[in-house]
Amino acid sequence: MPVLDITLERLSELLGRRIDVDTLDEILFQMGMELASVNVTENGTELKIEITPDRPDMLISFGFARALKKYMGLDSNIDKIKTKKSEEYKLIVDKSVSKIRPFIGAMVVKGLKLTENDLLDLIYGQEKLHDTFCRNRLKTSIGFYPLKNIVWPLHYKAEKPEAIKFRPLEFAYEMNALEILERHPTGQKYEWILRGKDLFPVFLDDEGHILSLPPIINSEDYGKVTVEDSEILVEVTGIHKPTMDKVHTILAYALDMLGGEIYEVEVIYDDRKEIYPKTAFEEFKVPKKYMKSVLGFWIDDSKIGELLNKMGLALKDIDKDNITVLVPPYRADILHEIDIIDDVARAYTFDKIEPELTPVFTIGSYLSKHRVIDFLRDIMIGLGYIEAFTFALTSTEDQYTKMRLNISEKSVIIGGAKEKKINTVRTWLLPELLKTLSFNKEKKKPLKLFEISDVVVLDKDMEAGARNEIHMAAVSMHLDANFTEMRMALETVLDRLEVEYSFSRGNHRSFIEGRVASLEVNGEEVGFVGEIHPEVILNWGLNMPVAAFEINLDKIFKWENPEVEIS
Repeated sequence: MPVLDITLERLSELLGRRIDVDTLDEILFQMGMELASVNVTENGTELKIEITPDRPDMLISFGFARALKKYMGLDSNIDKIKTKKSEEYKLIVDKSVSKIRPFIGAMVVKGLKLTENDLLDLIYGQEKLHDTFCRNRLKTSIGFYPLKNIVWPLHYKAEKPEAIKFRPLEFAYEMNALEILERHPTGQKYEWILRGKDLFPVFLDDEGHILSLPPIINSEDYGKVTVEDSEILVEVTGIHKPTMDKVHTILAYALDMLGGEIYEVEVIYDDRKEIYPKTAFEEFKVPKKYMKSVLGFWIDDSKIGELLNKMGLALKDIDKDNITVLVPPYRADILHEIDIIDDVARAYTFDKIEPELTPVFTIGSYLSKHRVIDFLRDIMIGLGYIEAFTFALTSTEDQYTKMRLNISEKSVIIGGAKEKKINTVRTWLLPELLKTLSFNKEKKKPLKLFEISDVVVLDKDMEAGARNEIHMAAVSMHLDANFTEMRMALETVLDRLEVEYSFSRGNHRSFIEGRVASLEVNGEEVGFVGEIHPEVILNWGLNMPVAAFEINLDKIFKWENPEVEIS
């Protein structure tokens, strides 16, 4: 989990009261977090606090302290910040950034009285958000700027990197954007975000002063904030607008907690205008019956508001059927009614929930499907076959090219796979058994292997877009391996299961023409059996004949009614 580094003394300062380690440890446990370590030094008691990944607002010390104050009952106010309007603060977005880094938001904050610790906490929170919620600045990046030298309106556009010239933070001389990516430590760290782009995004004021090269580095002259700066500009850019909006709001609430006055900035696109920061609360209606079914007990109406307040939520209304809840805009983790119920349970504390035995008792039993599969294993072992367990993740080369097949339309391709040998999920077992033979071809013959396992095929009717099928496959490799041998093995399996079946002339490019048959059950093709094509044998580096079969057990047994007689 992400870790927040803070001292106990600084946390007590932000809370407005002293808190000891044991109390903090207990509260974190109740909130579903953890005090990872405590280290007493001459500079104070250093804490490492594990924050759940869905609470980025708590990765900045001000947000963490706010959540803690709510839980401890030190603050029951609704977290609404008041923003001020100004006709001056406008930011114009050029369409040239639309395919590079299309989104930007900004706000002006005045009346700040920053201490050294405040500034360090802001910078720490900025980088902690960058590393986690912002995905190393790819989805979103943050910039702070002193307001005093900025001329409005601001501009966000894309230019050729050679034309973007300014003095980056902590450097004494001017560089262009390409040189920054090559020479500046921060540029070297994040150059991968802009690598290969013809144009780079640039953020500047109305007089052409470059404020920053998002998402890489600020300007030393116009983008360096110190404790003397009581008025600052906060900018965020990104490729994922929901993340960008949420991060900007988290910062707005942090700066509001520091006593800043938040001024709105109007962001002007070609086709729309947007106002930042986003401060609207989201409303959720939670059915009482749903809450009761999840928690296992009723919570009295008079307690609901108190429990919601402990988690920073607000009760808008409650009636006999529903609870209407207001969620502050900095909460990234509230996506569904269940998330609110989870917060209520944390506020109630799980140790107060009385465990109950289920009113219905059942005795575990073995599914018929698995009894059939185990029976099939026994048959194959009895026929002299060794069970193999191959990997589900494989390659299109193994599944199709080596088998003389085109890539199946039902194949599940792994998007963005870095390893060519692992770029798909198997749709049939036979190639993986042939791969196993290739690794064992020097072993004593005959080599007889079988496998009963899942394959995966695309299915648009399934919620996940794909479904599993249970297949059974077998291979036999020796000098006299032939069609008759494998058909007899397959018939033995089917006869023992009392399945009515028939064979017809088959056509499969992985097998020798005229030496392959299609297996049919209830008029439906459910598998094939035959002698592997010589080209396939050579593709796998094998040196003698191979006979094989593969059947779809799902099609044969229709597991919806799996009462199969086993004789």
